Amino acid sequence: MAAAKKLVLVDGTALIFRAYFAIPANFATTKGLHTNAIYGFATMFRKLFAGRKPELGAVVFDSGGKTFHEEKYPQYKAQRPPLPDDLFEQFAWIDRVVEAHRFPRVRVDGYEADDVIGTLAVAGAAAGHEVLIVSGDKDFAQLIGERIRMFDPLRDVTYDSELVRKKWGVKPPQMIDLLALMGDSVDNIPGVAGIGAKGATTLLETYGSLTGIYEKLGELKGKQKTALETGRDAAMLSRELATIDIAAKLPVTLADLALVPPEPAALNTLYKELEFYSLLSDDERSGVEHGTGAGEYTVLADTAAAIAAIDAEFAAGVPVAVVPLHDGPLVRGRLAGIALCTKPDRAIYLPLEGEGAKPGGAAFDRLRAHLGDAAKPKLTHDVKALWLLLKRRGIELRGVTGDAMLASYTAEPTKLIPHRLDQIAREYLQRTLKPLKDLTGSGQKEKPIAAAPVEDAGEIACSYADALVSSWPKIVLRLEAISLFEHFRDHELPLAFVLGKMELDGIKVDPVELAAAGKEFATLRAAEEKTVHELGGRVFNIGSTKQLGAVLFDELKLPILKRTKTGYSTDSEVLEKLALKHPMAKHVLEFRKFEKLINTYTDVLRDAISPETGRVHATLQQTAGASGRLIATDPDLQRTPVKTPEGKRIRMAFVAEPGHRLIAADWSQIELRVLAHISGDPLLVDSFQRGIDVHRRTASQIFHVEPAAVTRDQRDAGKTVNFATIYGQGATALGQILGIPRTEAAGYIDEYFRAYAGVRTWLDETMVDAHEKGYVTTLLGRRRWIPELFSKNQMDAAIGERIAANTPIQGSGADLCKLAMLEIARRLEREKLRTKMLVQIHDELVFEAPESEVERACALVKDVMEGCYPLKVPLVAEVGHGATWAGAKG
Repeated sequence: MAAAKKLVLVDGTALIFRAYFAIPANFATTKGLHTNAIYGFATMFRKLFAGRKPELGAVVFDSGGKTFHEEKYPQYKAQRPPLPDDLFEQFAWIDRVVEAHRFPRVRVDGYEADDVIGTLAVAGAAAGHEVLIVSGDKDFAQLIGERIRMFDPLRDVTYDSELVRKKWGVKPPQMIDLLALMGDSVDNIPGVAGIGAKGATTLLETYGSLTGIYEKLGELKGKQKTALETGRDAAMLSRELATIDIAAKLPVTLADLALVPPEPAALNTLYKELEFYSLLSDDERSGVEHGTGAGEYTVLADTAAAIAAIDAEFAAGVPVAVVPLHDGPLVRGRLAGIALCTKPDRAIYLPLEGEGAKPGGAAFDRLRAHLGDAAKPKLTHDVKALWLLLKRRGIELRGVTGDAMLASYTAEPTKLIPHRLDQIAREYLQRTLKPLKDLTGSGQKEKPIAAAPVEDAGEIACSYADALVSSWPKIVLRLEAISLFEHFRDHELPLAFVLGKMELDGIKVDPVELAAAGKEFATLRAAEEKTVHELGGRVFNIGSTKQLGAVLFDELKLPILKRTKTGYSTDSEVLEKLALKHPMAKHVLEFRKFEKLINTYTDVLRDAISPETGRVHATLQQTAGASGRLIATDPDLQRTPVKTPEGKRIRMAFVAEPGHRLIAADWSQIELRVLAHISGDPLLVDSFQRGIDVHRRTASQIFHVEPAAVTRDQRDAGKTVNFATIYGQGATALGQILGIPRTEAAGYIDEYFRAYAGVRTWLDETMVDAHEKGYVTTLLGRRRWIPELFSKNQMDAAIGERIAANTPIQGSGADLCKLAMLEIARRLEREKLRTKMLVQIHDELVFEAPESEVERACALVKDVMEGCYPLKVPLVAEVGHGATWAGAKG
């Protein structure tokens, strides 16, 4: 026998689809060729063989023609949507990528890639070779053995026989029978109705095989026996469909799969044609058009020549990219320097910190004048950060016409979160930027930018400005192609300045009141801890899942509801169910509640209070929420409890300055009102137009009682159904929330849609539209792309449908809030009021107003919030004021 070799068989079809859905559809060349699948395939292929040197290999693709599986069962894979046009056009180019790597390509008419790979894998193993199948498809698990393994590149996992057993509960040869019993929704293999994964695994563990199960069918009882009897034919058919053909008639042999090293020149030629500049070999990267990221970068000194260079940048009449380097938090950090760039491959950097740099100086004075000149257009990345850094130096930034971070978010909100410049450079330029930590270090060794050589700082800052200028035209083209440039310009960009002012102003927190709240919570936590120990019969660490599980399940013998990889689950869902059986579980939940209040709120808020201002300056992130909602971090104010007594206690620590009042304003049921508007459901619209309690009305419909006879519990159930149903929660989730059987919850959902037929119609139409387009839109036309809708994984596809239902509602609510914030900020400035907008949390806005302005400010806020957008139903805002946030909420 010949010496053993390494044989790598790549499931090319699977790799293409993973690449296609991993990279946004807007990835394209300047000539308009879609390249998301090509680029993803090329980068994954390149990464796959980095460090691996197999002697034999092939990339195997489906033939595209009819296979024997479909001849046997026409419904096989019939549920899959047609191939998208923008993916089809990339197939020929992917062939060229494989060809340029000098890898054999194999397609065989009448066979799937699985069968070709299976035949070659078994032949390779029989010849004594070590075989690696590159795929994440569980179908290949049936082939795994002593010489055959499977590598999943997405999860970076290599499966051997033992890992197959751990993941799927059966040995590799049993995988065929497992699929025959439980079916496979991905390939539309029917399986046996009524037999799930757990039941199938248990049967195979007991009887060894499908044949063994049917030989011993008389030993089985009840529904399982009936299901197997009824589904015998389906099981046999499913076994045939799930079996990979390992004796396919192939036009190639193992000898044809010998690998030859690729020619770098051929790869470079192809990558240039596809504009994949980041994949070029190092000696080919210089000289590429549209900017290389390795241009002429100049560090300025405070001289007349520096002033002339700065003037020249702003005299060009095109937007100047302005990129700051800074240390520390924006509201307290230092501005280390600023880079300027007007065209690719050349930029200048003015250092303000570091050896030889001047914090002020004539050059900075000239730069200050240009930055404040509204007639000089400027391009930024994270304009809010730049505005804050300059504002603290007394500079009012004006004339900003573009922001790459906000524009990238507007074009494709979910792919690049949070849309850092390095992410944008990779996405739009296929360029890698040197991270700032290369300059400053990280962790305990981190040093300020000022401690680094100004030449090194200048090179990084200039490369950032260069990438900003180079990527901006491509982002604009993308925005214009989907008709969202105006939305970016008129809404997202001006909102950033409003948010910057809110961050700079912050909100005052009374540390004494906060400490008192923390002490109260600690006392209550200690009481709960004592009670838990008494009920458990001994002292133990409640925070230890292992110790808590031992007491609950080993000692108290409570039912085990869920397991984790390391033992018993004691999550909140488990404890809530156990609380019905034993009081200890309820007290553990209470203990955890107070533990979280202390660790997540009181302690975090205390540490976040600025010693200079006595206020908390949370960061308001505009590009981190997929739905369009703003997200507050450092600290996360949006997680502050609202309706609980503990939440009110924490809000008592948020206070107004002397002579001022806090104003709290929020919308009443804004998302349900948005639903009424976009669905046009007559009953829902009527409820809001007439001021009828919508939760009581829903309860009346699902419980078949007059509205006046609806009990408190029924109204609470109606409220839960209202919100759970529109967000795509099914009967199982609704039943868990309400603590009722699934069948009863399903009945509630049926009654809901019977009453609100317009909502059902809207949801159905939204799903069809989302599947056709791949995205959904909000009231203001913002798009959210949903690649999960096209996932082969049923769970991921279901998540995609929930996103499709939720985004038009939640995203439109976010739109309305942003509209209101913009208009309130304009009116406060126009009417010369000193009232400040401080905090935004979901549907609530918090302001601080001088006592003399309170009534006028309240009226202004209510007027704007209720009139910010013309809905079919009235928007209702509830506005209050007080010395504290809790007092303002009433």
